[in-house]
Amino acid sequence: MIENFNQTIKDVQSIKILPTILDVIVQSTGLGFAVVAKVTSKKWVTCAVKDNLEFGLVPGDELDIKTTFCRDVRRTNTLVVIDHVNEDEKFCNNPIPIQYGFQSYISVPIVLQNGTFFGTLCALDPSPNKLNNSKVIGMFTAYAELISFHLDAIEKLRLKDLEIQKKDFLLESFDFVSSHDLQEPLRKIQMFTSVILEKNCETLKSETIKCLNSIKTESQRMRNILNDLLVFSEFKKSSQEFVPVDLNVIVENVQKRLSKDFSECNGEIVIGDLPKVPIMPDQIEQLFYNLIINAITFKSNDCNLELSITCKIEHGSDLAYEKLDIGTKYCKLVFTDNGIGFDPRYNEKIFGMFNRLDTEKQSHSTGIGLTIARRITENHKGFIIANGELNKGATFTVYLPMTQ
Repeated sequence: MIENFNQTIKDVQSIKILPTILDVIVQSTGLGFAVVAKVTSKKWVTCAVKDNLEFGLVPGDELDIKTTFCRDVRRTNTLVVIDHVNEDEKFCNNPIPIQYGFQSYISVPIVLQNGTFFGTLCALDPSPNKLNNSKVIGMFTAYAELISFHLDAIEKLRLKDLEIQKKDFLLESFDFVSSHDLQEPLRKIQMFTSVILEKNCETLKSETIKCLNSIKTESQRMRNILNDLLVFSEFKKSSQEFVPVDLNVIVENVQKRLSKDFSECNGEIVIGDLPKVPIMPDQIEQLFYNLIINAITFKSNDCNLELSITCKIEHGSDLAYEKLDIGTKYCKLVFTDNGIGFDPRYNEKIFGMFNRLDTEKQSHSTGIGLTIARRITENHKGFIIANGELNKGATFTVYLPMTQ
């Protein structure tokens, strides 16, 4: 199989947190050069680099694999770490440090989830540095695992046709989504960054502290995304029996879960007379939760949040939506808020996986909540429609059949 190095470089470059990782490495270790390299039996290719030494490598540049320690890392799948070349009996006469002019060096393997060796996370400097310790090695190992996680996700989410459909299709086939092992690399990232901040807070530069805090924030955001993916995976099929449930009880449960959020935003929710509907209770509670938290997330800064939930029981033949069965009665639920809204062009796109619209509040959303909402309505043989108006709020209409 011919390796597509250009695509590999693009994949690595698309990992948004990677520049921050490389910045933190050079600032927290004192090493002047850090790089992510794709390493095969015949090639060493630069994919991403932080170069404070003016070493000259840019993404796409190659080194002779025979002149790198990464060849040994690939062969043995173990790291190489050197504090001081001149004082290291194993490496003091090795030609590689002489050729590249370094005294301190570390190279950690990046191994994909399927066991395939991808490459290395390396760093070096002309001066000696204390690298051979659990803190530095742990940090490099955790970063290598995070890079591996992103590369696996990128590969599985690669789009060929329609982006939204492809993402949904691939996510449904992710058996590993339900595995809590995915949380482990992120937990390690948070742990090691916390250790560095706690033990070095007085000596670290403010820029380094900012970078470390950004890594903690992004790691938590990724954990939130994984949690939402677990919910999405759980609702792949109808998993409960349909039972008649008073929707007022569902709303009360959600209000209790979100009482703090409503208090913080001075939100008010107005609820109409809601009926009993044959539903899967846990799923419909999640549907209500996602629609209400969406209103909270995208509230306007110019006024307090106002959210209303109204309901009507109507025949499909009397409703202006062509997908409804004309012979079925539906519970028509309308969620209306006075938030920032969105352009009507995105009425359909907003339900796509990871589709967060371009707003200043997008960082607070995982981009999965409304996808889950649509899946739940589909599990109930129902439908959900979005209607937005920029700066004037949004309306979500849910149709649930009154018989199952």
